[in-house]
Amino acid sequence: RRVPLVQKYKDNYIPVLSVATLLSIDNDFKMTPEGDFKILNHTIKTDKQANVLLNFYKESWYKKVSALDVLSGKIPKGYLTGKIVLIGSSAAALHDQILISSGKKVVGVKVHVTLIDNLLYDELLVQPSKYRASNTLFSLFLSFLLFFLLVQKQNMPILILFLGVVFSTLMVNFYSINQGFYLSLGYLILPFLIHFFLVSIIYIIIDTFERKEFSEDLNRSHIALLDSMVHVAEVHDIETGAHIIRTKKYIKLLAQYIYSKGIYKNELSPEIIDNLYSTAPLHDIGKVGIEDRILKKQGKLTPTEYEVMKTHADLGRHIINNAISSYRPNPFFIMARNIAHYHHEKWDGSGYPEGLKGLEIPLESRLMALVDVYDALDSKRVYKEAFTYEATLEIMIKGRGKHFDPLLLDAFLEIKEKFKVISEEYSDRIELG
Repeated sequence: RRVPLVQKYKDNYIPVLSVATLLSIDNDFKMTPEGDFKILNHTIKTDKQANVLLNFYKESWYKKVSALDVLSGKIPKGYLTGKIVLIGSSAAALHDQILISSGKKVVGVKVHVTLIDNLLYDELLVQPSKYRASNTLFSLFLSFLLFFLLVQKQNMPILILFLGVVFSTLMVNFYSINQGFYLSLGYLILPFLIHFFLVSIIYIIIDTFERKEFSEDLNRSHIALLDSMVHVAEVHDIETGAHIIRTKKYIKLLAQYIYSKGIYKNELSPEIIDNLYSTAPLHDIGKVGIEDRILKKQGKLTPTEYEVMKTHADLGRHIINNAISSYRPNPFFIMARNIAHYHHEKWDGSGYPEGLKGLEIPLESRLMALVDVYDALDSKRVYKEAFTYEATLEIMIKGRGKHFDPLLLDAFLEIKEKFKVISEEYSDRIELG
């Protein structure tokens, strides 16, 4: 809607076509002491750039006739007598089309016709002098109100307020134009959207931080729950304490090594490795359901007793499933369940309880199987003495491709000395605090 009355050309100001047309009738065109313009005894208020706000009329108001009809005499002479006539073209190729505030494109001559009529009948729109500042402040207030509602997580009031601002702004704009005032939507809506965008970014940052804290608290609660469950296992099985410490250190060491070598890189990450360390102690949690006479028996188990002992894998799955039922399923507890349930599966499919084979066995379970067997061979148990380091390695190597994932066994052999260090540092002979 904003059009200039004059255009600057070098050091001179040239009236636009519509103003020049009026000046051809009366060249009295001057500026008042207040900074307004005066033409044909009409005072015109402009902004600092000498722009005015057009008041477009309904389409039916504009009268158009074909130049061909005029030249051929089809238009009566009286139809044009006493009127100001502007000649223009609506051909798009002439690039004389202007986009106005309603979103429509109009030809340049229509703008000049509107300006001439607005000037002659004092129908130019007027914008209040403090409109920009007041609307910017109001939009800022609305933005902070929306931010407050965002923080309070009041989603429905946010929607109502947002739609209310947009709808009421449109209604006020429509009413003001009919009253001769032009209240540009941009001065309210644009600052409002900008402020809302900025406070939304701040809210997203705050919300992300709070979610991170919540996630960390939830992980701590998971670990606390696991520690409590492991403590139950330690009380029930006198051999479990040091075994738990060693195996979780073994599994982290091996996982970090294969991750650094790019082995199973799509199944590992630093976060997953941390979860392995935290969930490994639960691999034998199912033993809390095994009778002491079997669990602590001195000597070899009978076939029947061995079948009972094997049920600890299923018992572990049930125990952790009960924990999962109290939360929504998440990778942390699923990993713990897989370790407890499948850590006695073997690469060749001869393990228990499901007889899974090869890559059917979850990676965490394959890792646990390797470190669990290594520790069982390397440590003294109620039913056996510890094997020597050399004998342990020999048995482990024989299990390649049978009991153990070949890639994991090869990686283990590359860092076997580090396993030995952990075994000696956390030996059953050392009292653990």
